[in-house]
Amino acid sequence: MITGLRFLSSFLLLLSLSLNAQRHFQAHPLLEKKIGQHFPIENYKNKEGKNFRADELQGKVSLINFWSTTCEPCIEELPYLNKLKETLGTKVNFIAITHDPKEKVDRFLINHTFNFIHITDSVKELQSYFSLIRNPLNFIIDKQGNVQEITGNIDEEKMKLIIAILNE
Repeated sequence: MITGLRFLSSFLLLLSLSLNAQRHFQAHPLLEKKIGQHFPIENYKNKEGKNFRADELQGKVSLINFWSTTCEPCIEELPYLNKLKETLGTKVNFIAITHDPKEKVDRFLINHTFNFIHITDSVKELQSYFSLIRNPLNFIIDKQGNVQEITGNIDEEKMKLIIAILNE
């Protein structure tokens, strides 16, 4: 009897989530409030040291990867991130953001392929945006510049789902 109730309860919960949810990933509760909000790209500097424009991410879907050169899971997901970029090309903005200094990232990139636009030296920006950040972290930003999805590290299975989302 109890097993049957557990099954029914789990089934109803799953059915409810699948009927009501438009999203594919569940984010940490402290990050959940970012969903639907504008991603403040204007707080970050480009390689020329100038702030991005607030509308920089509008008109094209974006994948933003938060990472660090010393984060082992970040390094492990690099082949998947590069494959995403190779598969989707210029249809999507691919941006990597780290607190690491530019010089450290440049040295890292000598031995590791990571074909994203890199935003470095972002300690203040990351601290002001996140109350909690664990690397790697990936945001999918919609064409209006708002956070659509948040997920942790990307593997083979997630990569296929992300390709489908980014192609929508």
